Amino acid sequence: MYHYHQRRIFLHQQNELLRAENRAMIHALTSPSMCRSCDGPIISTQERELWLENARLRSEIYTLTCFIWRLNLFRSLYPAAVTSLTDWPYAVAIMMSLSLKEVVSLARQRTPMWTSNGRLNLNEYYSKYFPWYARNAPGFVHEASRASAFVPCDASSLVANLMNHVTWKKIFPSIIADVSMESQQRGLQMINVDFMPQISPLIPTRNVKLIRRSRHIENDAWVIADMSVYFGSYSQQSRPEFMRFPSGYLIQHIANGISKVTILDHWVYKEEEVINIFNSDSEFGAHRWLAALQRHCYNNGSISIPSFGHHIQIFDPICHTNLLNLSSFMVNAFCTGVCGITGQRWNRFNTVGGSVNNIRMFTGESRDMSGIPCVLVSATGLARMQARPEVIFGLIKRAEKQEIWDYLESARDMKELIRIGRYPNTWNEVSVFSIEWNGSKEWYLIQETYYDESGAMIIHACLEAPYFAAVINDGDLSGIELLPCGFTIMPHGSQECFVSVGCHVKADQAMVTSPNELVSYVEDMVTNILGNVQNAVPICR
Repeated sequence: MYHYHQRRIFLHQQNELLRAENRAMIHALTSPSMCRSCDGPIISTQERELWLENARLRSEIYTLTCFIWRLNLFRSLYPAAVTSLTDWPYAVAIMMSLSLKEVVSLARQRTPMWTSNGRLNLNEYYSKYFPWYARNAPGFVHEASRASAFVPCDASSLVANLMNHVTWKKIFPSIIADVSMESQQRGLQMINVDFMPQISPLIPTRNVKLIRRSRHIENDAWVIADMSVYFGSYSQQSRPEFMRFPSGYLIQHIANGISKVTILDHWVYKEEEVINIFNSDSEFGAHRWLAALQRHCYNNGSISIPSFGHHIQIFDPICHTNLLNLSSFMVNAFCTGVCGITGQRWNRFNTVGGSVNNIRMFTGESRDMSGIPCVLVSATGLARMQARPEVIFGLIKRAEKQEIWDYLESARDMKELIRIGRYPNTWNEVSVFSIEWNGSKEWYLIQETYYDESGAMIIHACLEAPYFAAVINDGDLSGIELLPCGFTIMPHGSQECFVSVGCHVKADQAMVTSPNELVSYVEDMVTNILGNVQNAVPICR
């Protein structure tokens, strides 16, 4: 009740302030100076600021009035929750409870809340839900979608994994670049997250601070909701660049370890021109999350050669899991390098001026397998190609690696040893190849391929045999130096796509001290790879 009375006092103070400013404005306008040109009153800068502040206060009072009404409603619906809250502010607890209800409602709602083509009807949304912390304002766009499917995972276990921020990142290595826990109390989590809406050098990442909570709503159903931590002014100028409206998961236990999962993805952001060139609108957000979850949960068996060598028992469940964890680690390292997550370890190095392939570079300090400091370079280039995504994907997936990647020219005798299929289609898989490289040394090449409605990825990395065996047997990734390379393919219209090629290169000291040489080397490498793909397209159409 103490916080409730505080809100009432604050509302009263705001009303008094508004009345005082109204009186000041009326006094200022009773004897206005007259403009000689139009015979109208001259509005001074001070008077204009008073008018703007008046409008802002009206918005605040209107919102606080709605908040008080919501508070009373919450207290009547959840009296036990209100009395147990001692350390978390009412505002956080109330809005998270409302967010949980909103996720459940939007996950289950049919028309007219959702249109026939799967888009959120904003008029219906704002008439039924009141996002008190962020009203719909000009200049901001909604990106909302939902998707449902069955996954082979126990519902309660899935909820526990999704609420674990470390496991959450492992499940979605191509969507979550980085996540850190800031605080956790009474079932509420406050986390800082870097999201990757698409894997491209031209689409910005989204850094937001979220509050998350889960709730067991029925005997066989759970809901997880997250939303941006934002309780500031509602003016367009002061909003953050990206806001996550209530989003999350509705998970229902079916039978025999099968769960039905509905994912809701809802963003509001300032419209950026670079986002529009991919026609990435709002329909693929939830589908990307769901496809990644299915890939994580489905492993459709494996095809392998018995003699794996180096005492690797790949049929052992632990080794099998370690291989998939290594692949997820590789995917996340590749994606964060392409997107340039500067807060994680990458720093912008240079943009190659005038490059037709839009090449950009990041550098980061690291250590090699022997613990010696080194410099890593992440380089990414982009090109538009006159072919459908499936054509490009099939071309790269079938091609001998030596035909595309210059750094594999010395590799020979590439043999596929294992292939783990991942749902929902046969193009999602993790493969391991043995290769002989640099004379008699034996290496392993790990490759993961993704394909869904929003696009495709083909990512691989090489590890020397002893290090690969250590990871598969022990699961320790801390000392592993991976240099992942790969492609991302994004549809653009019906007959075109954007292809990004990304590669991680370890630069020697001579290159680091000669920036022009480093830029030239990396630019040539990326341009040649894109050229090899472009030249092969007409053959495969």
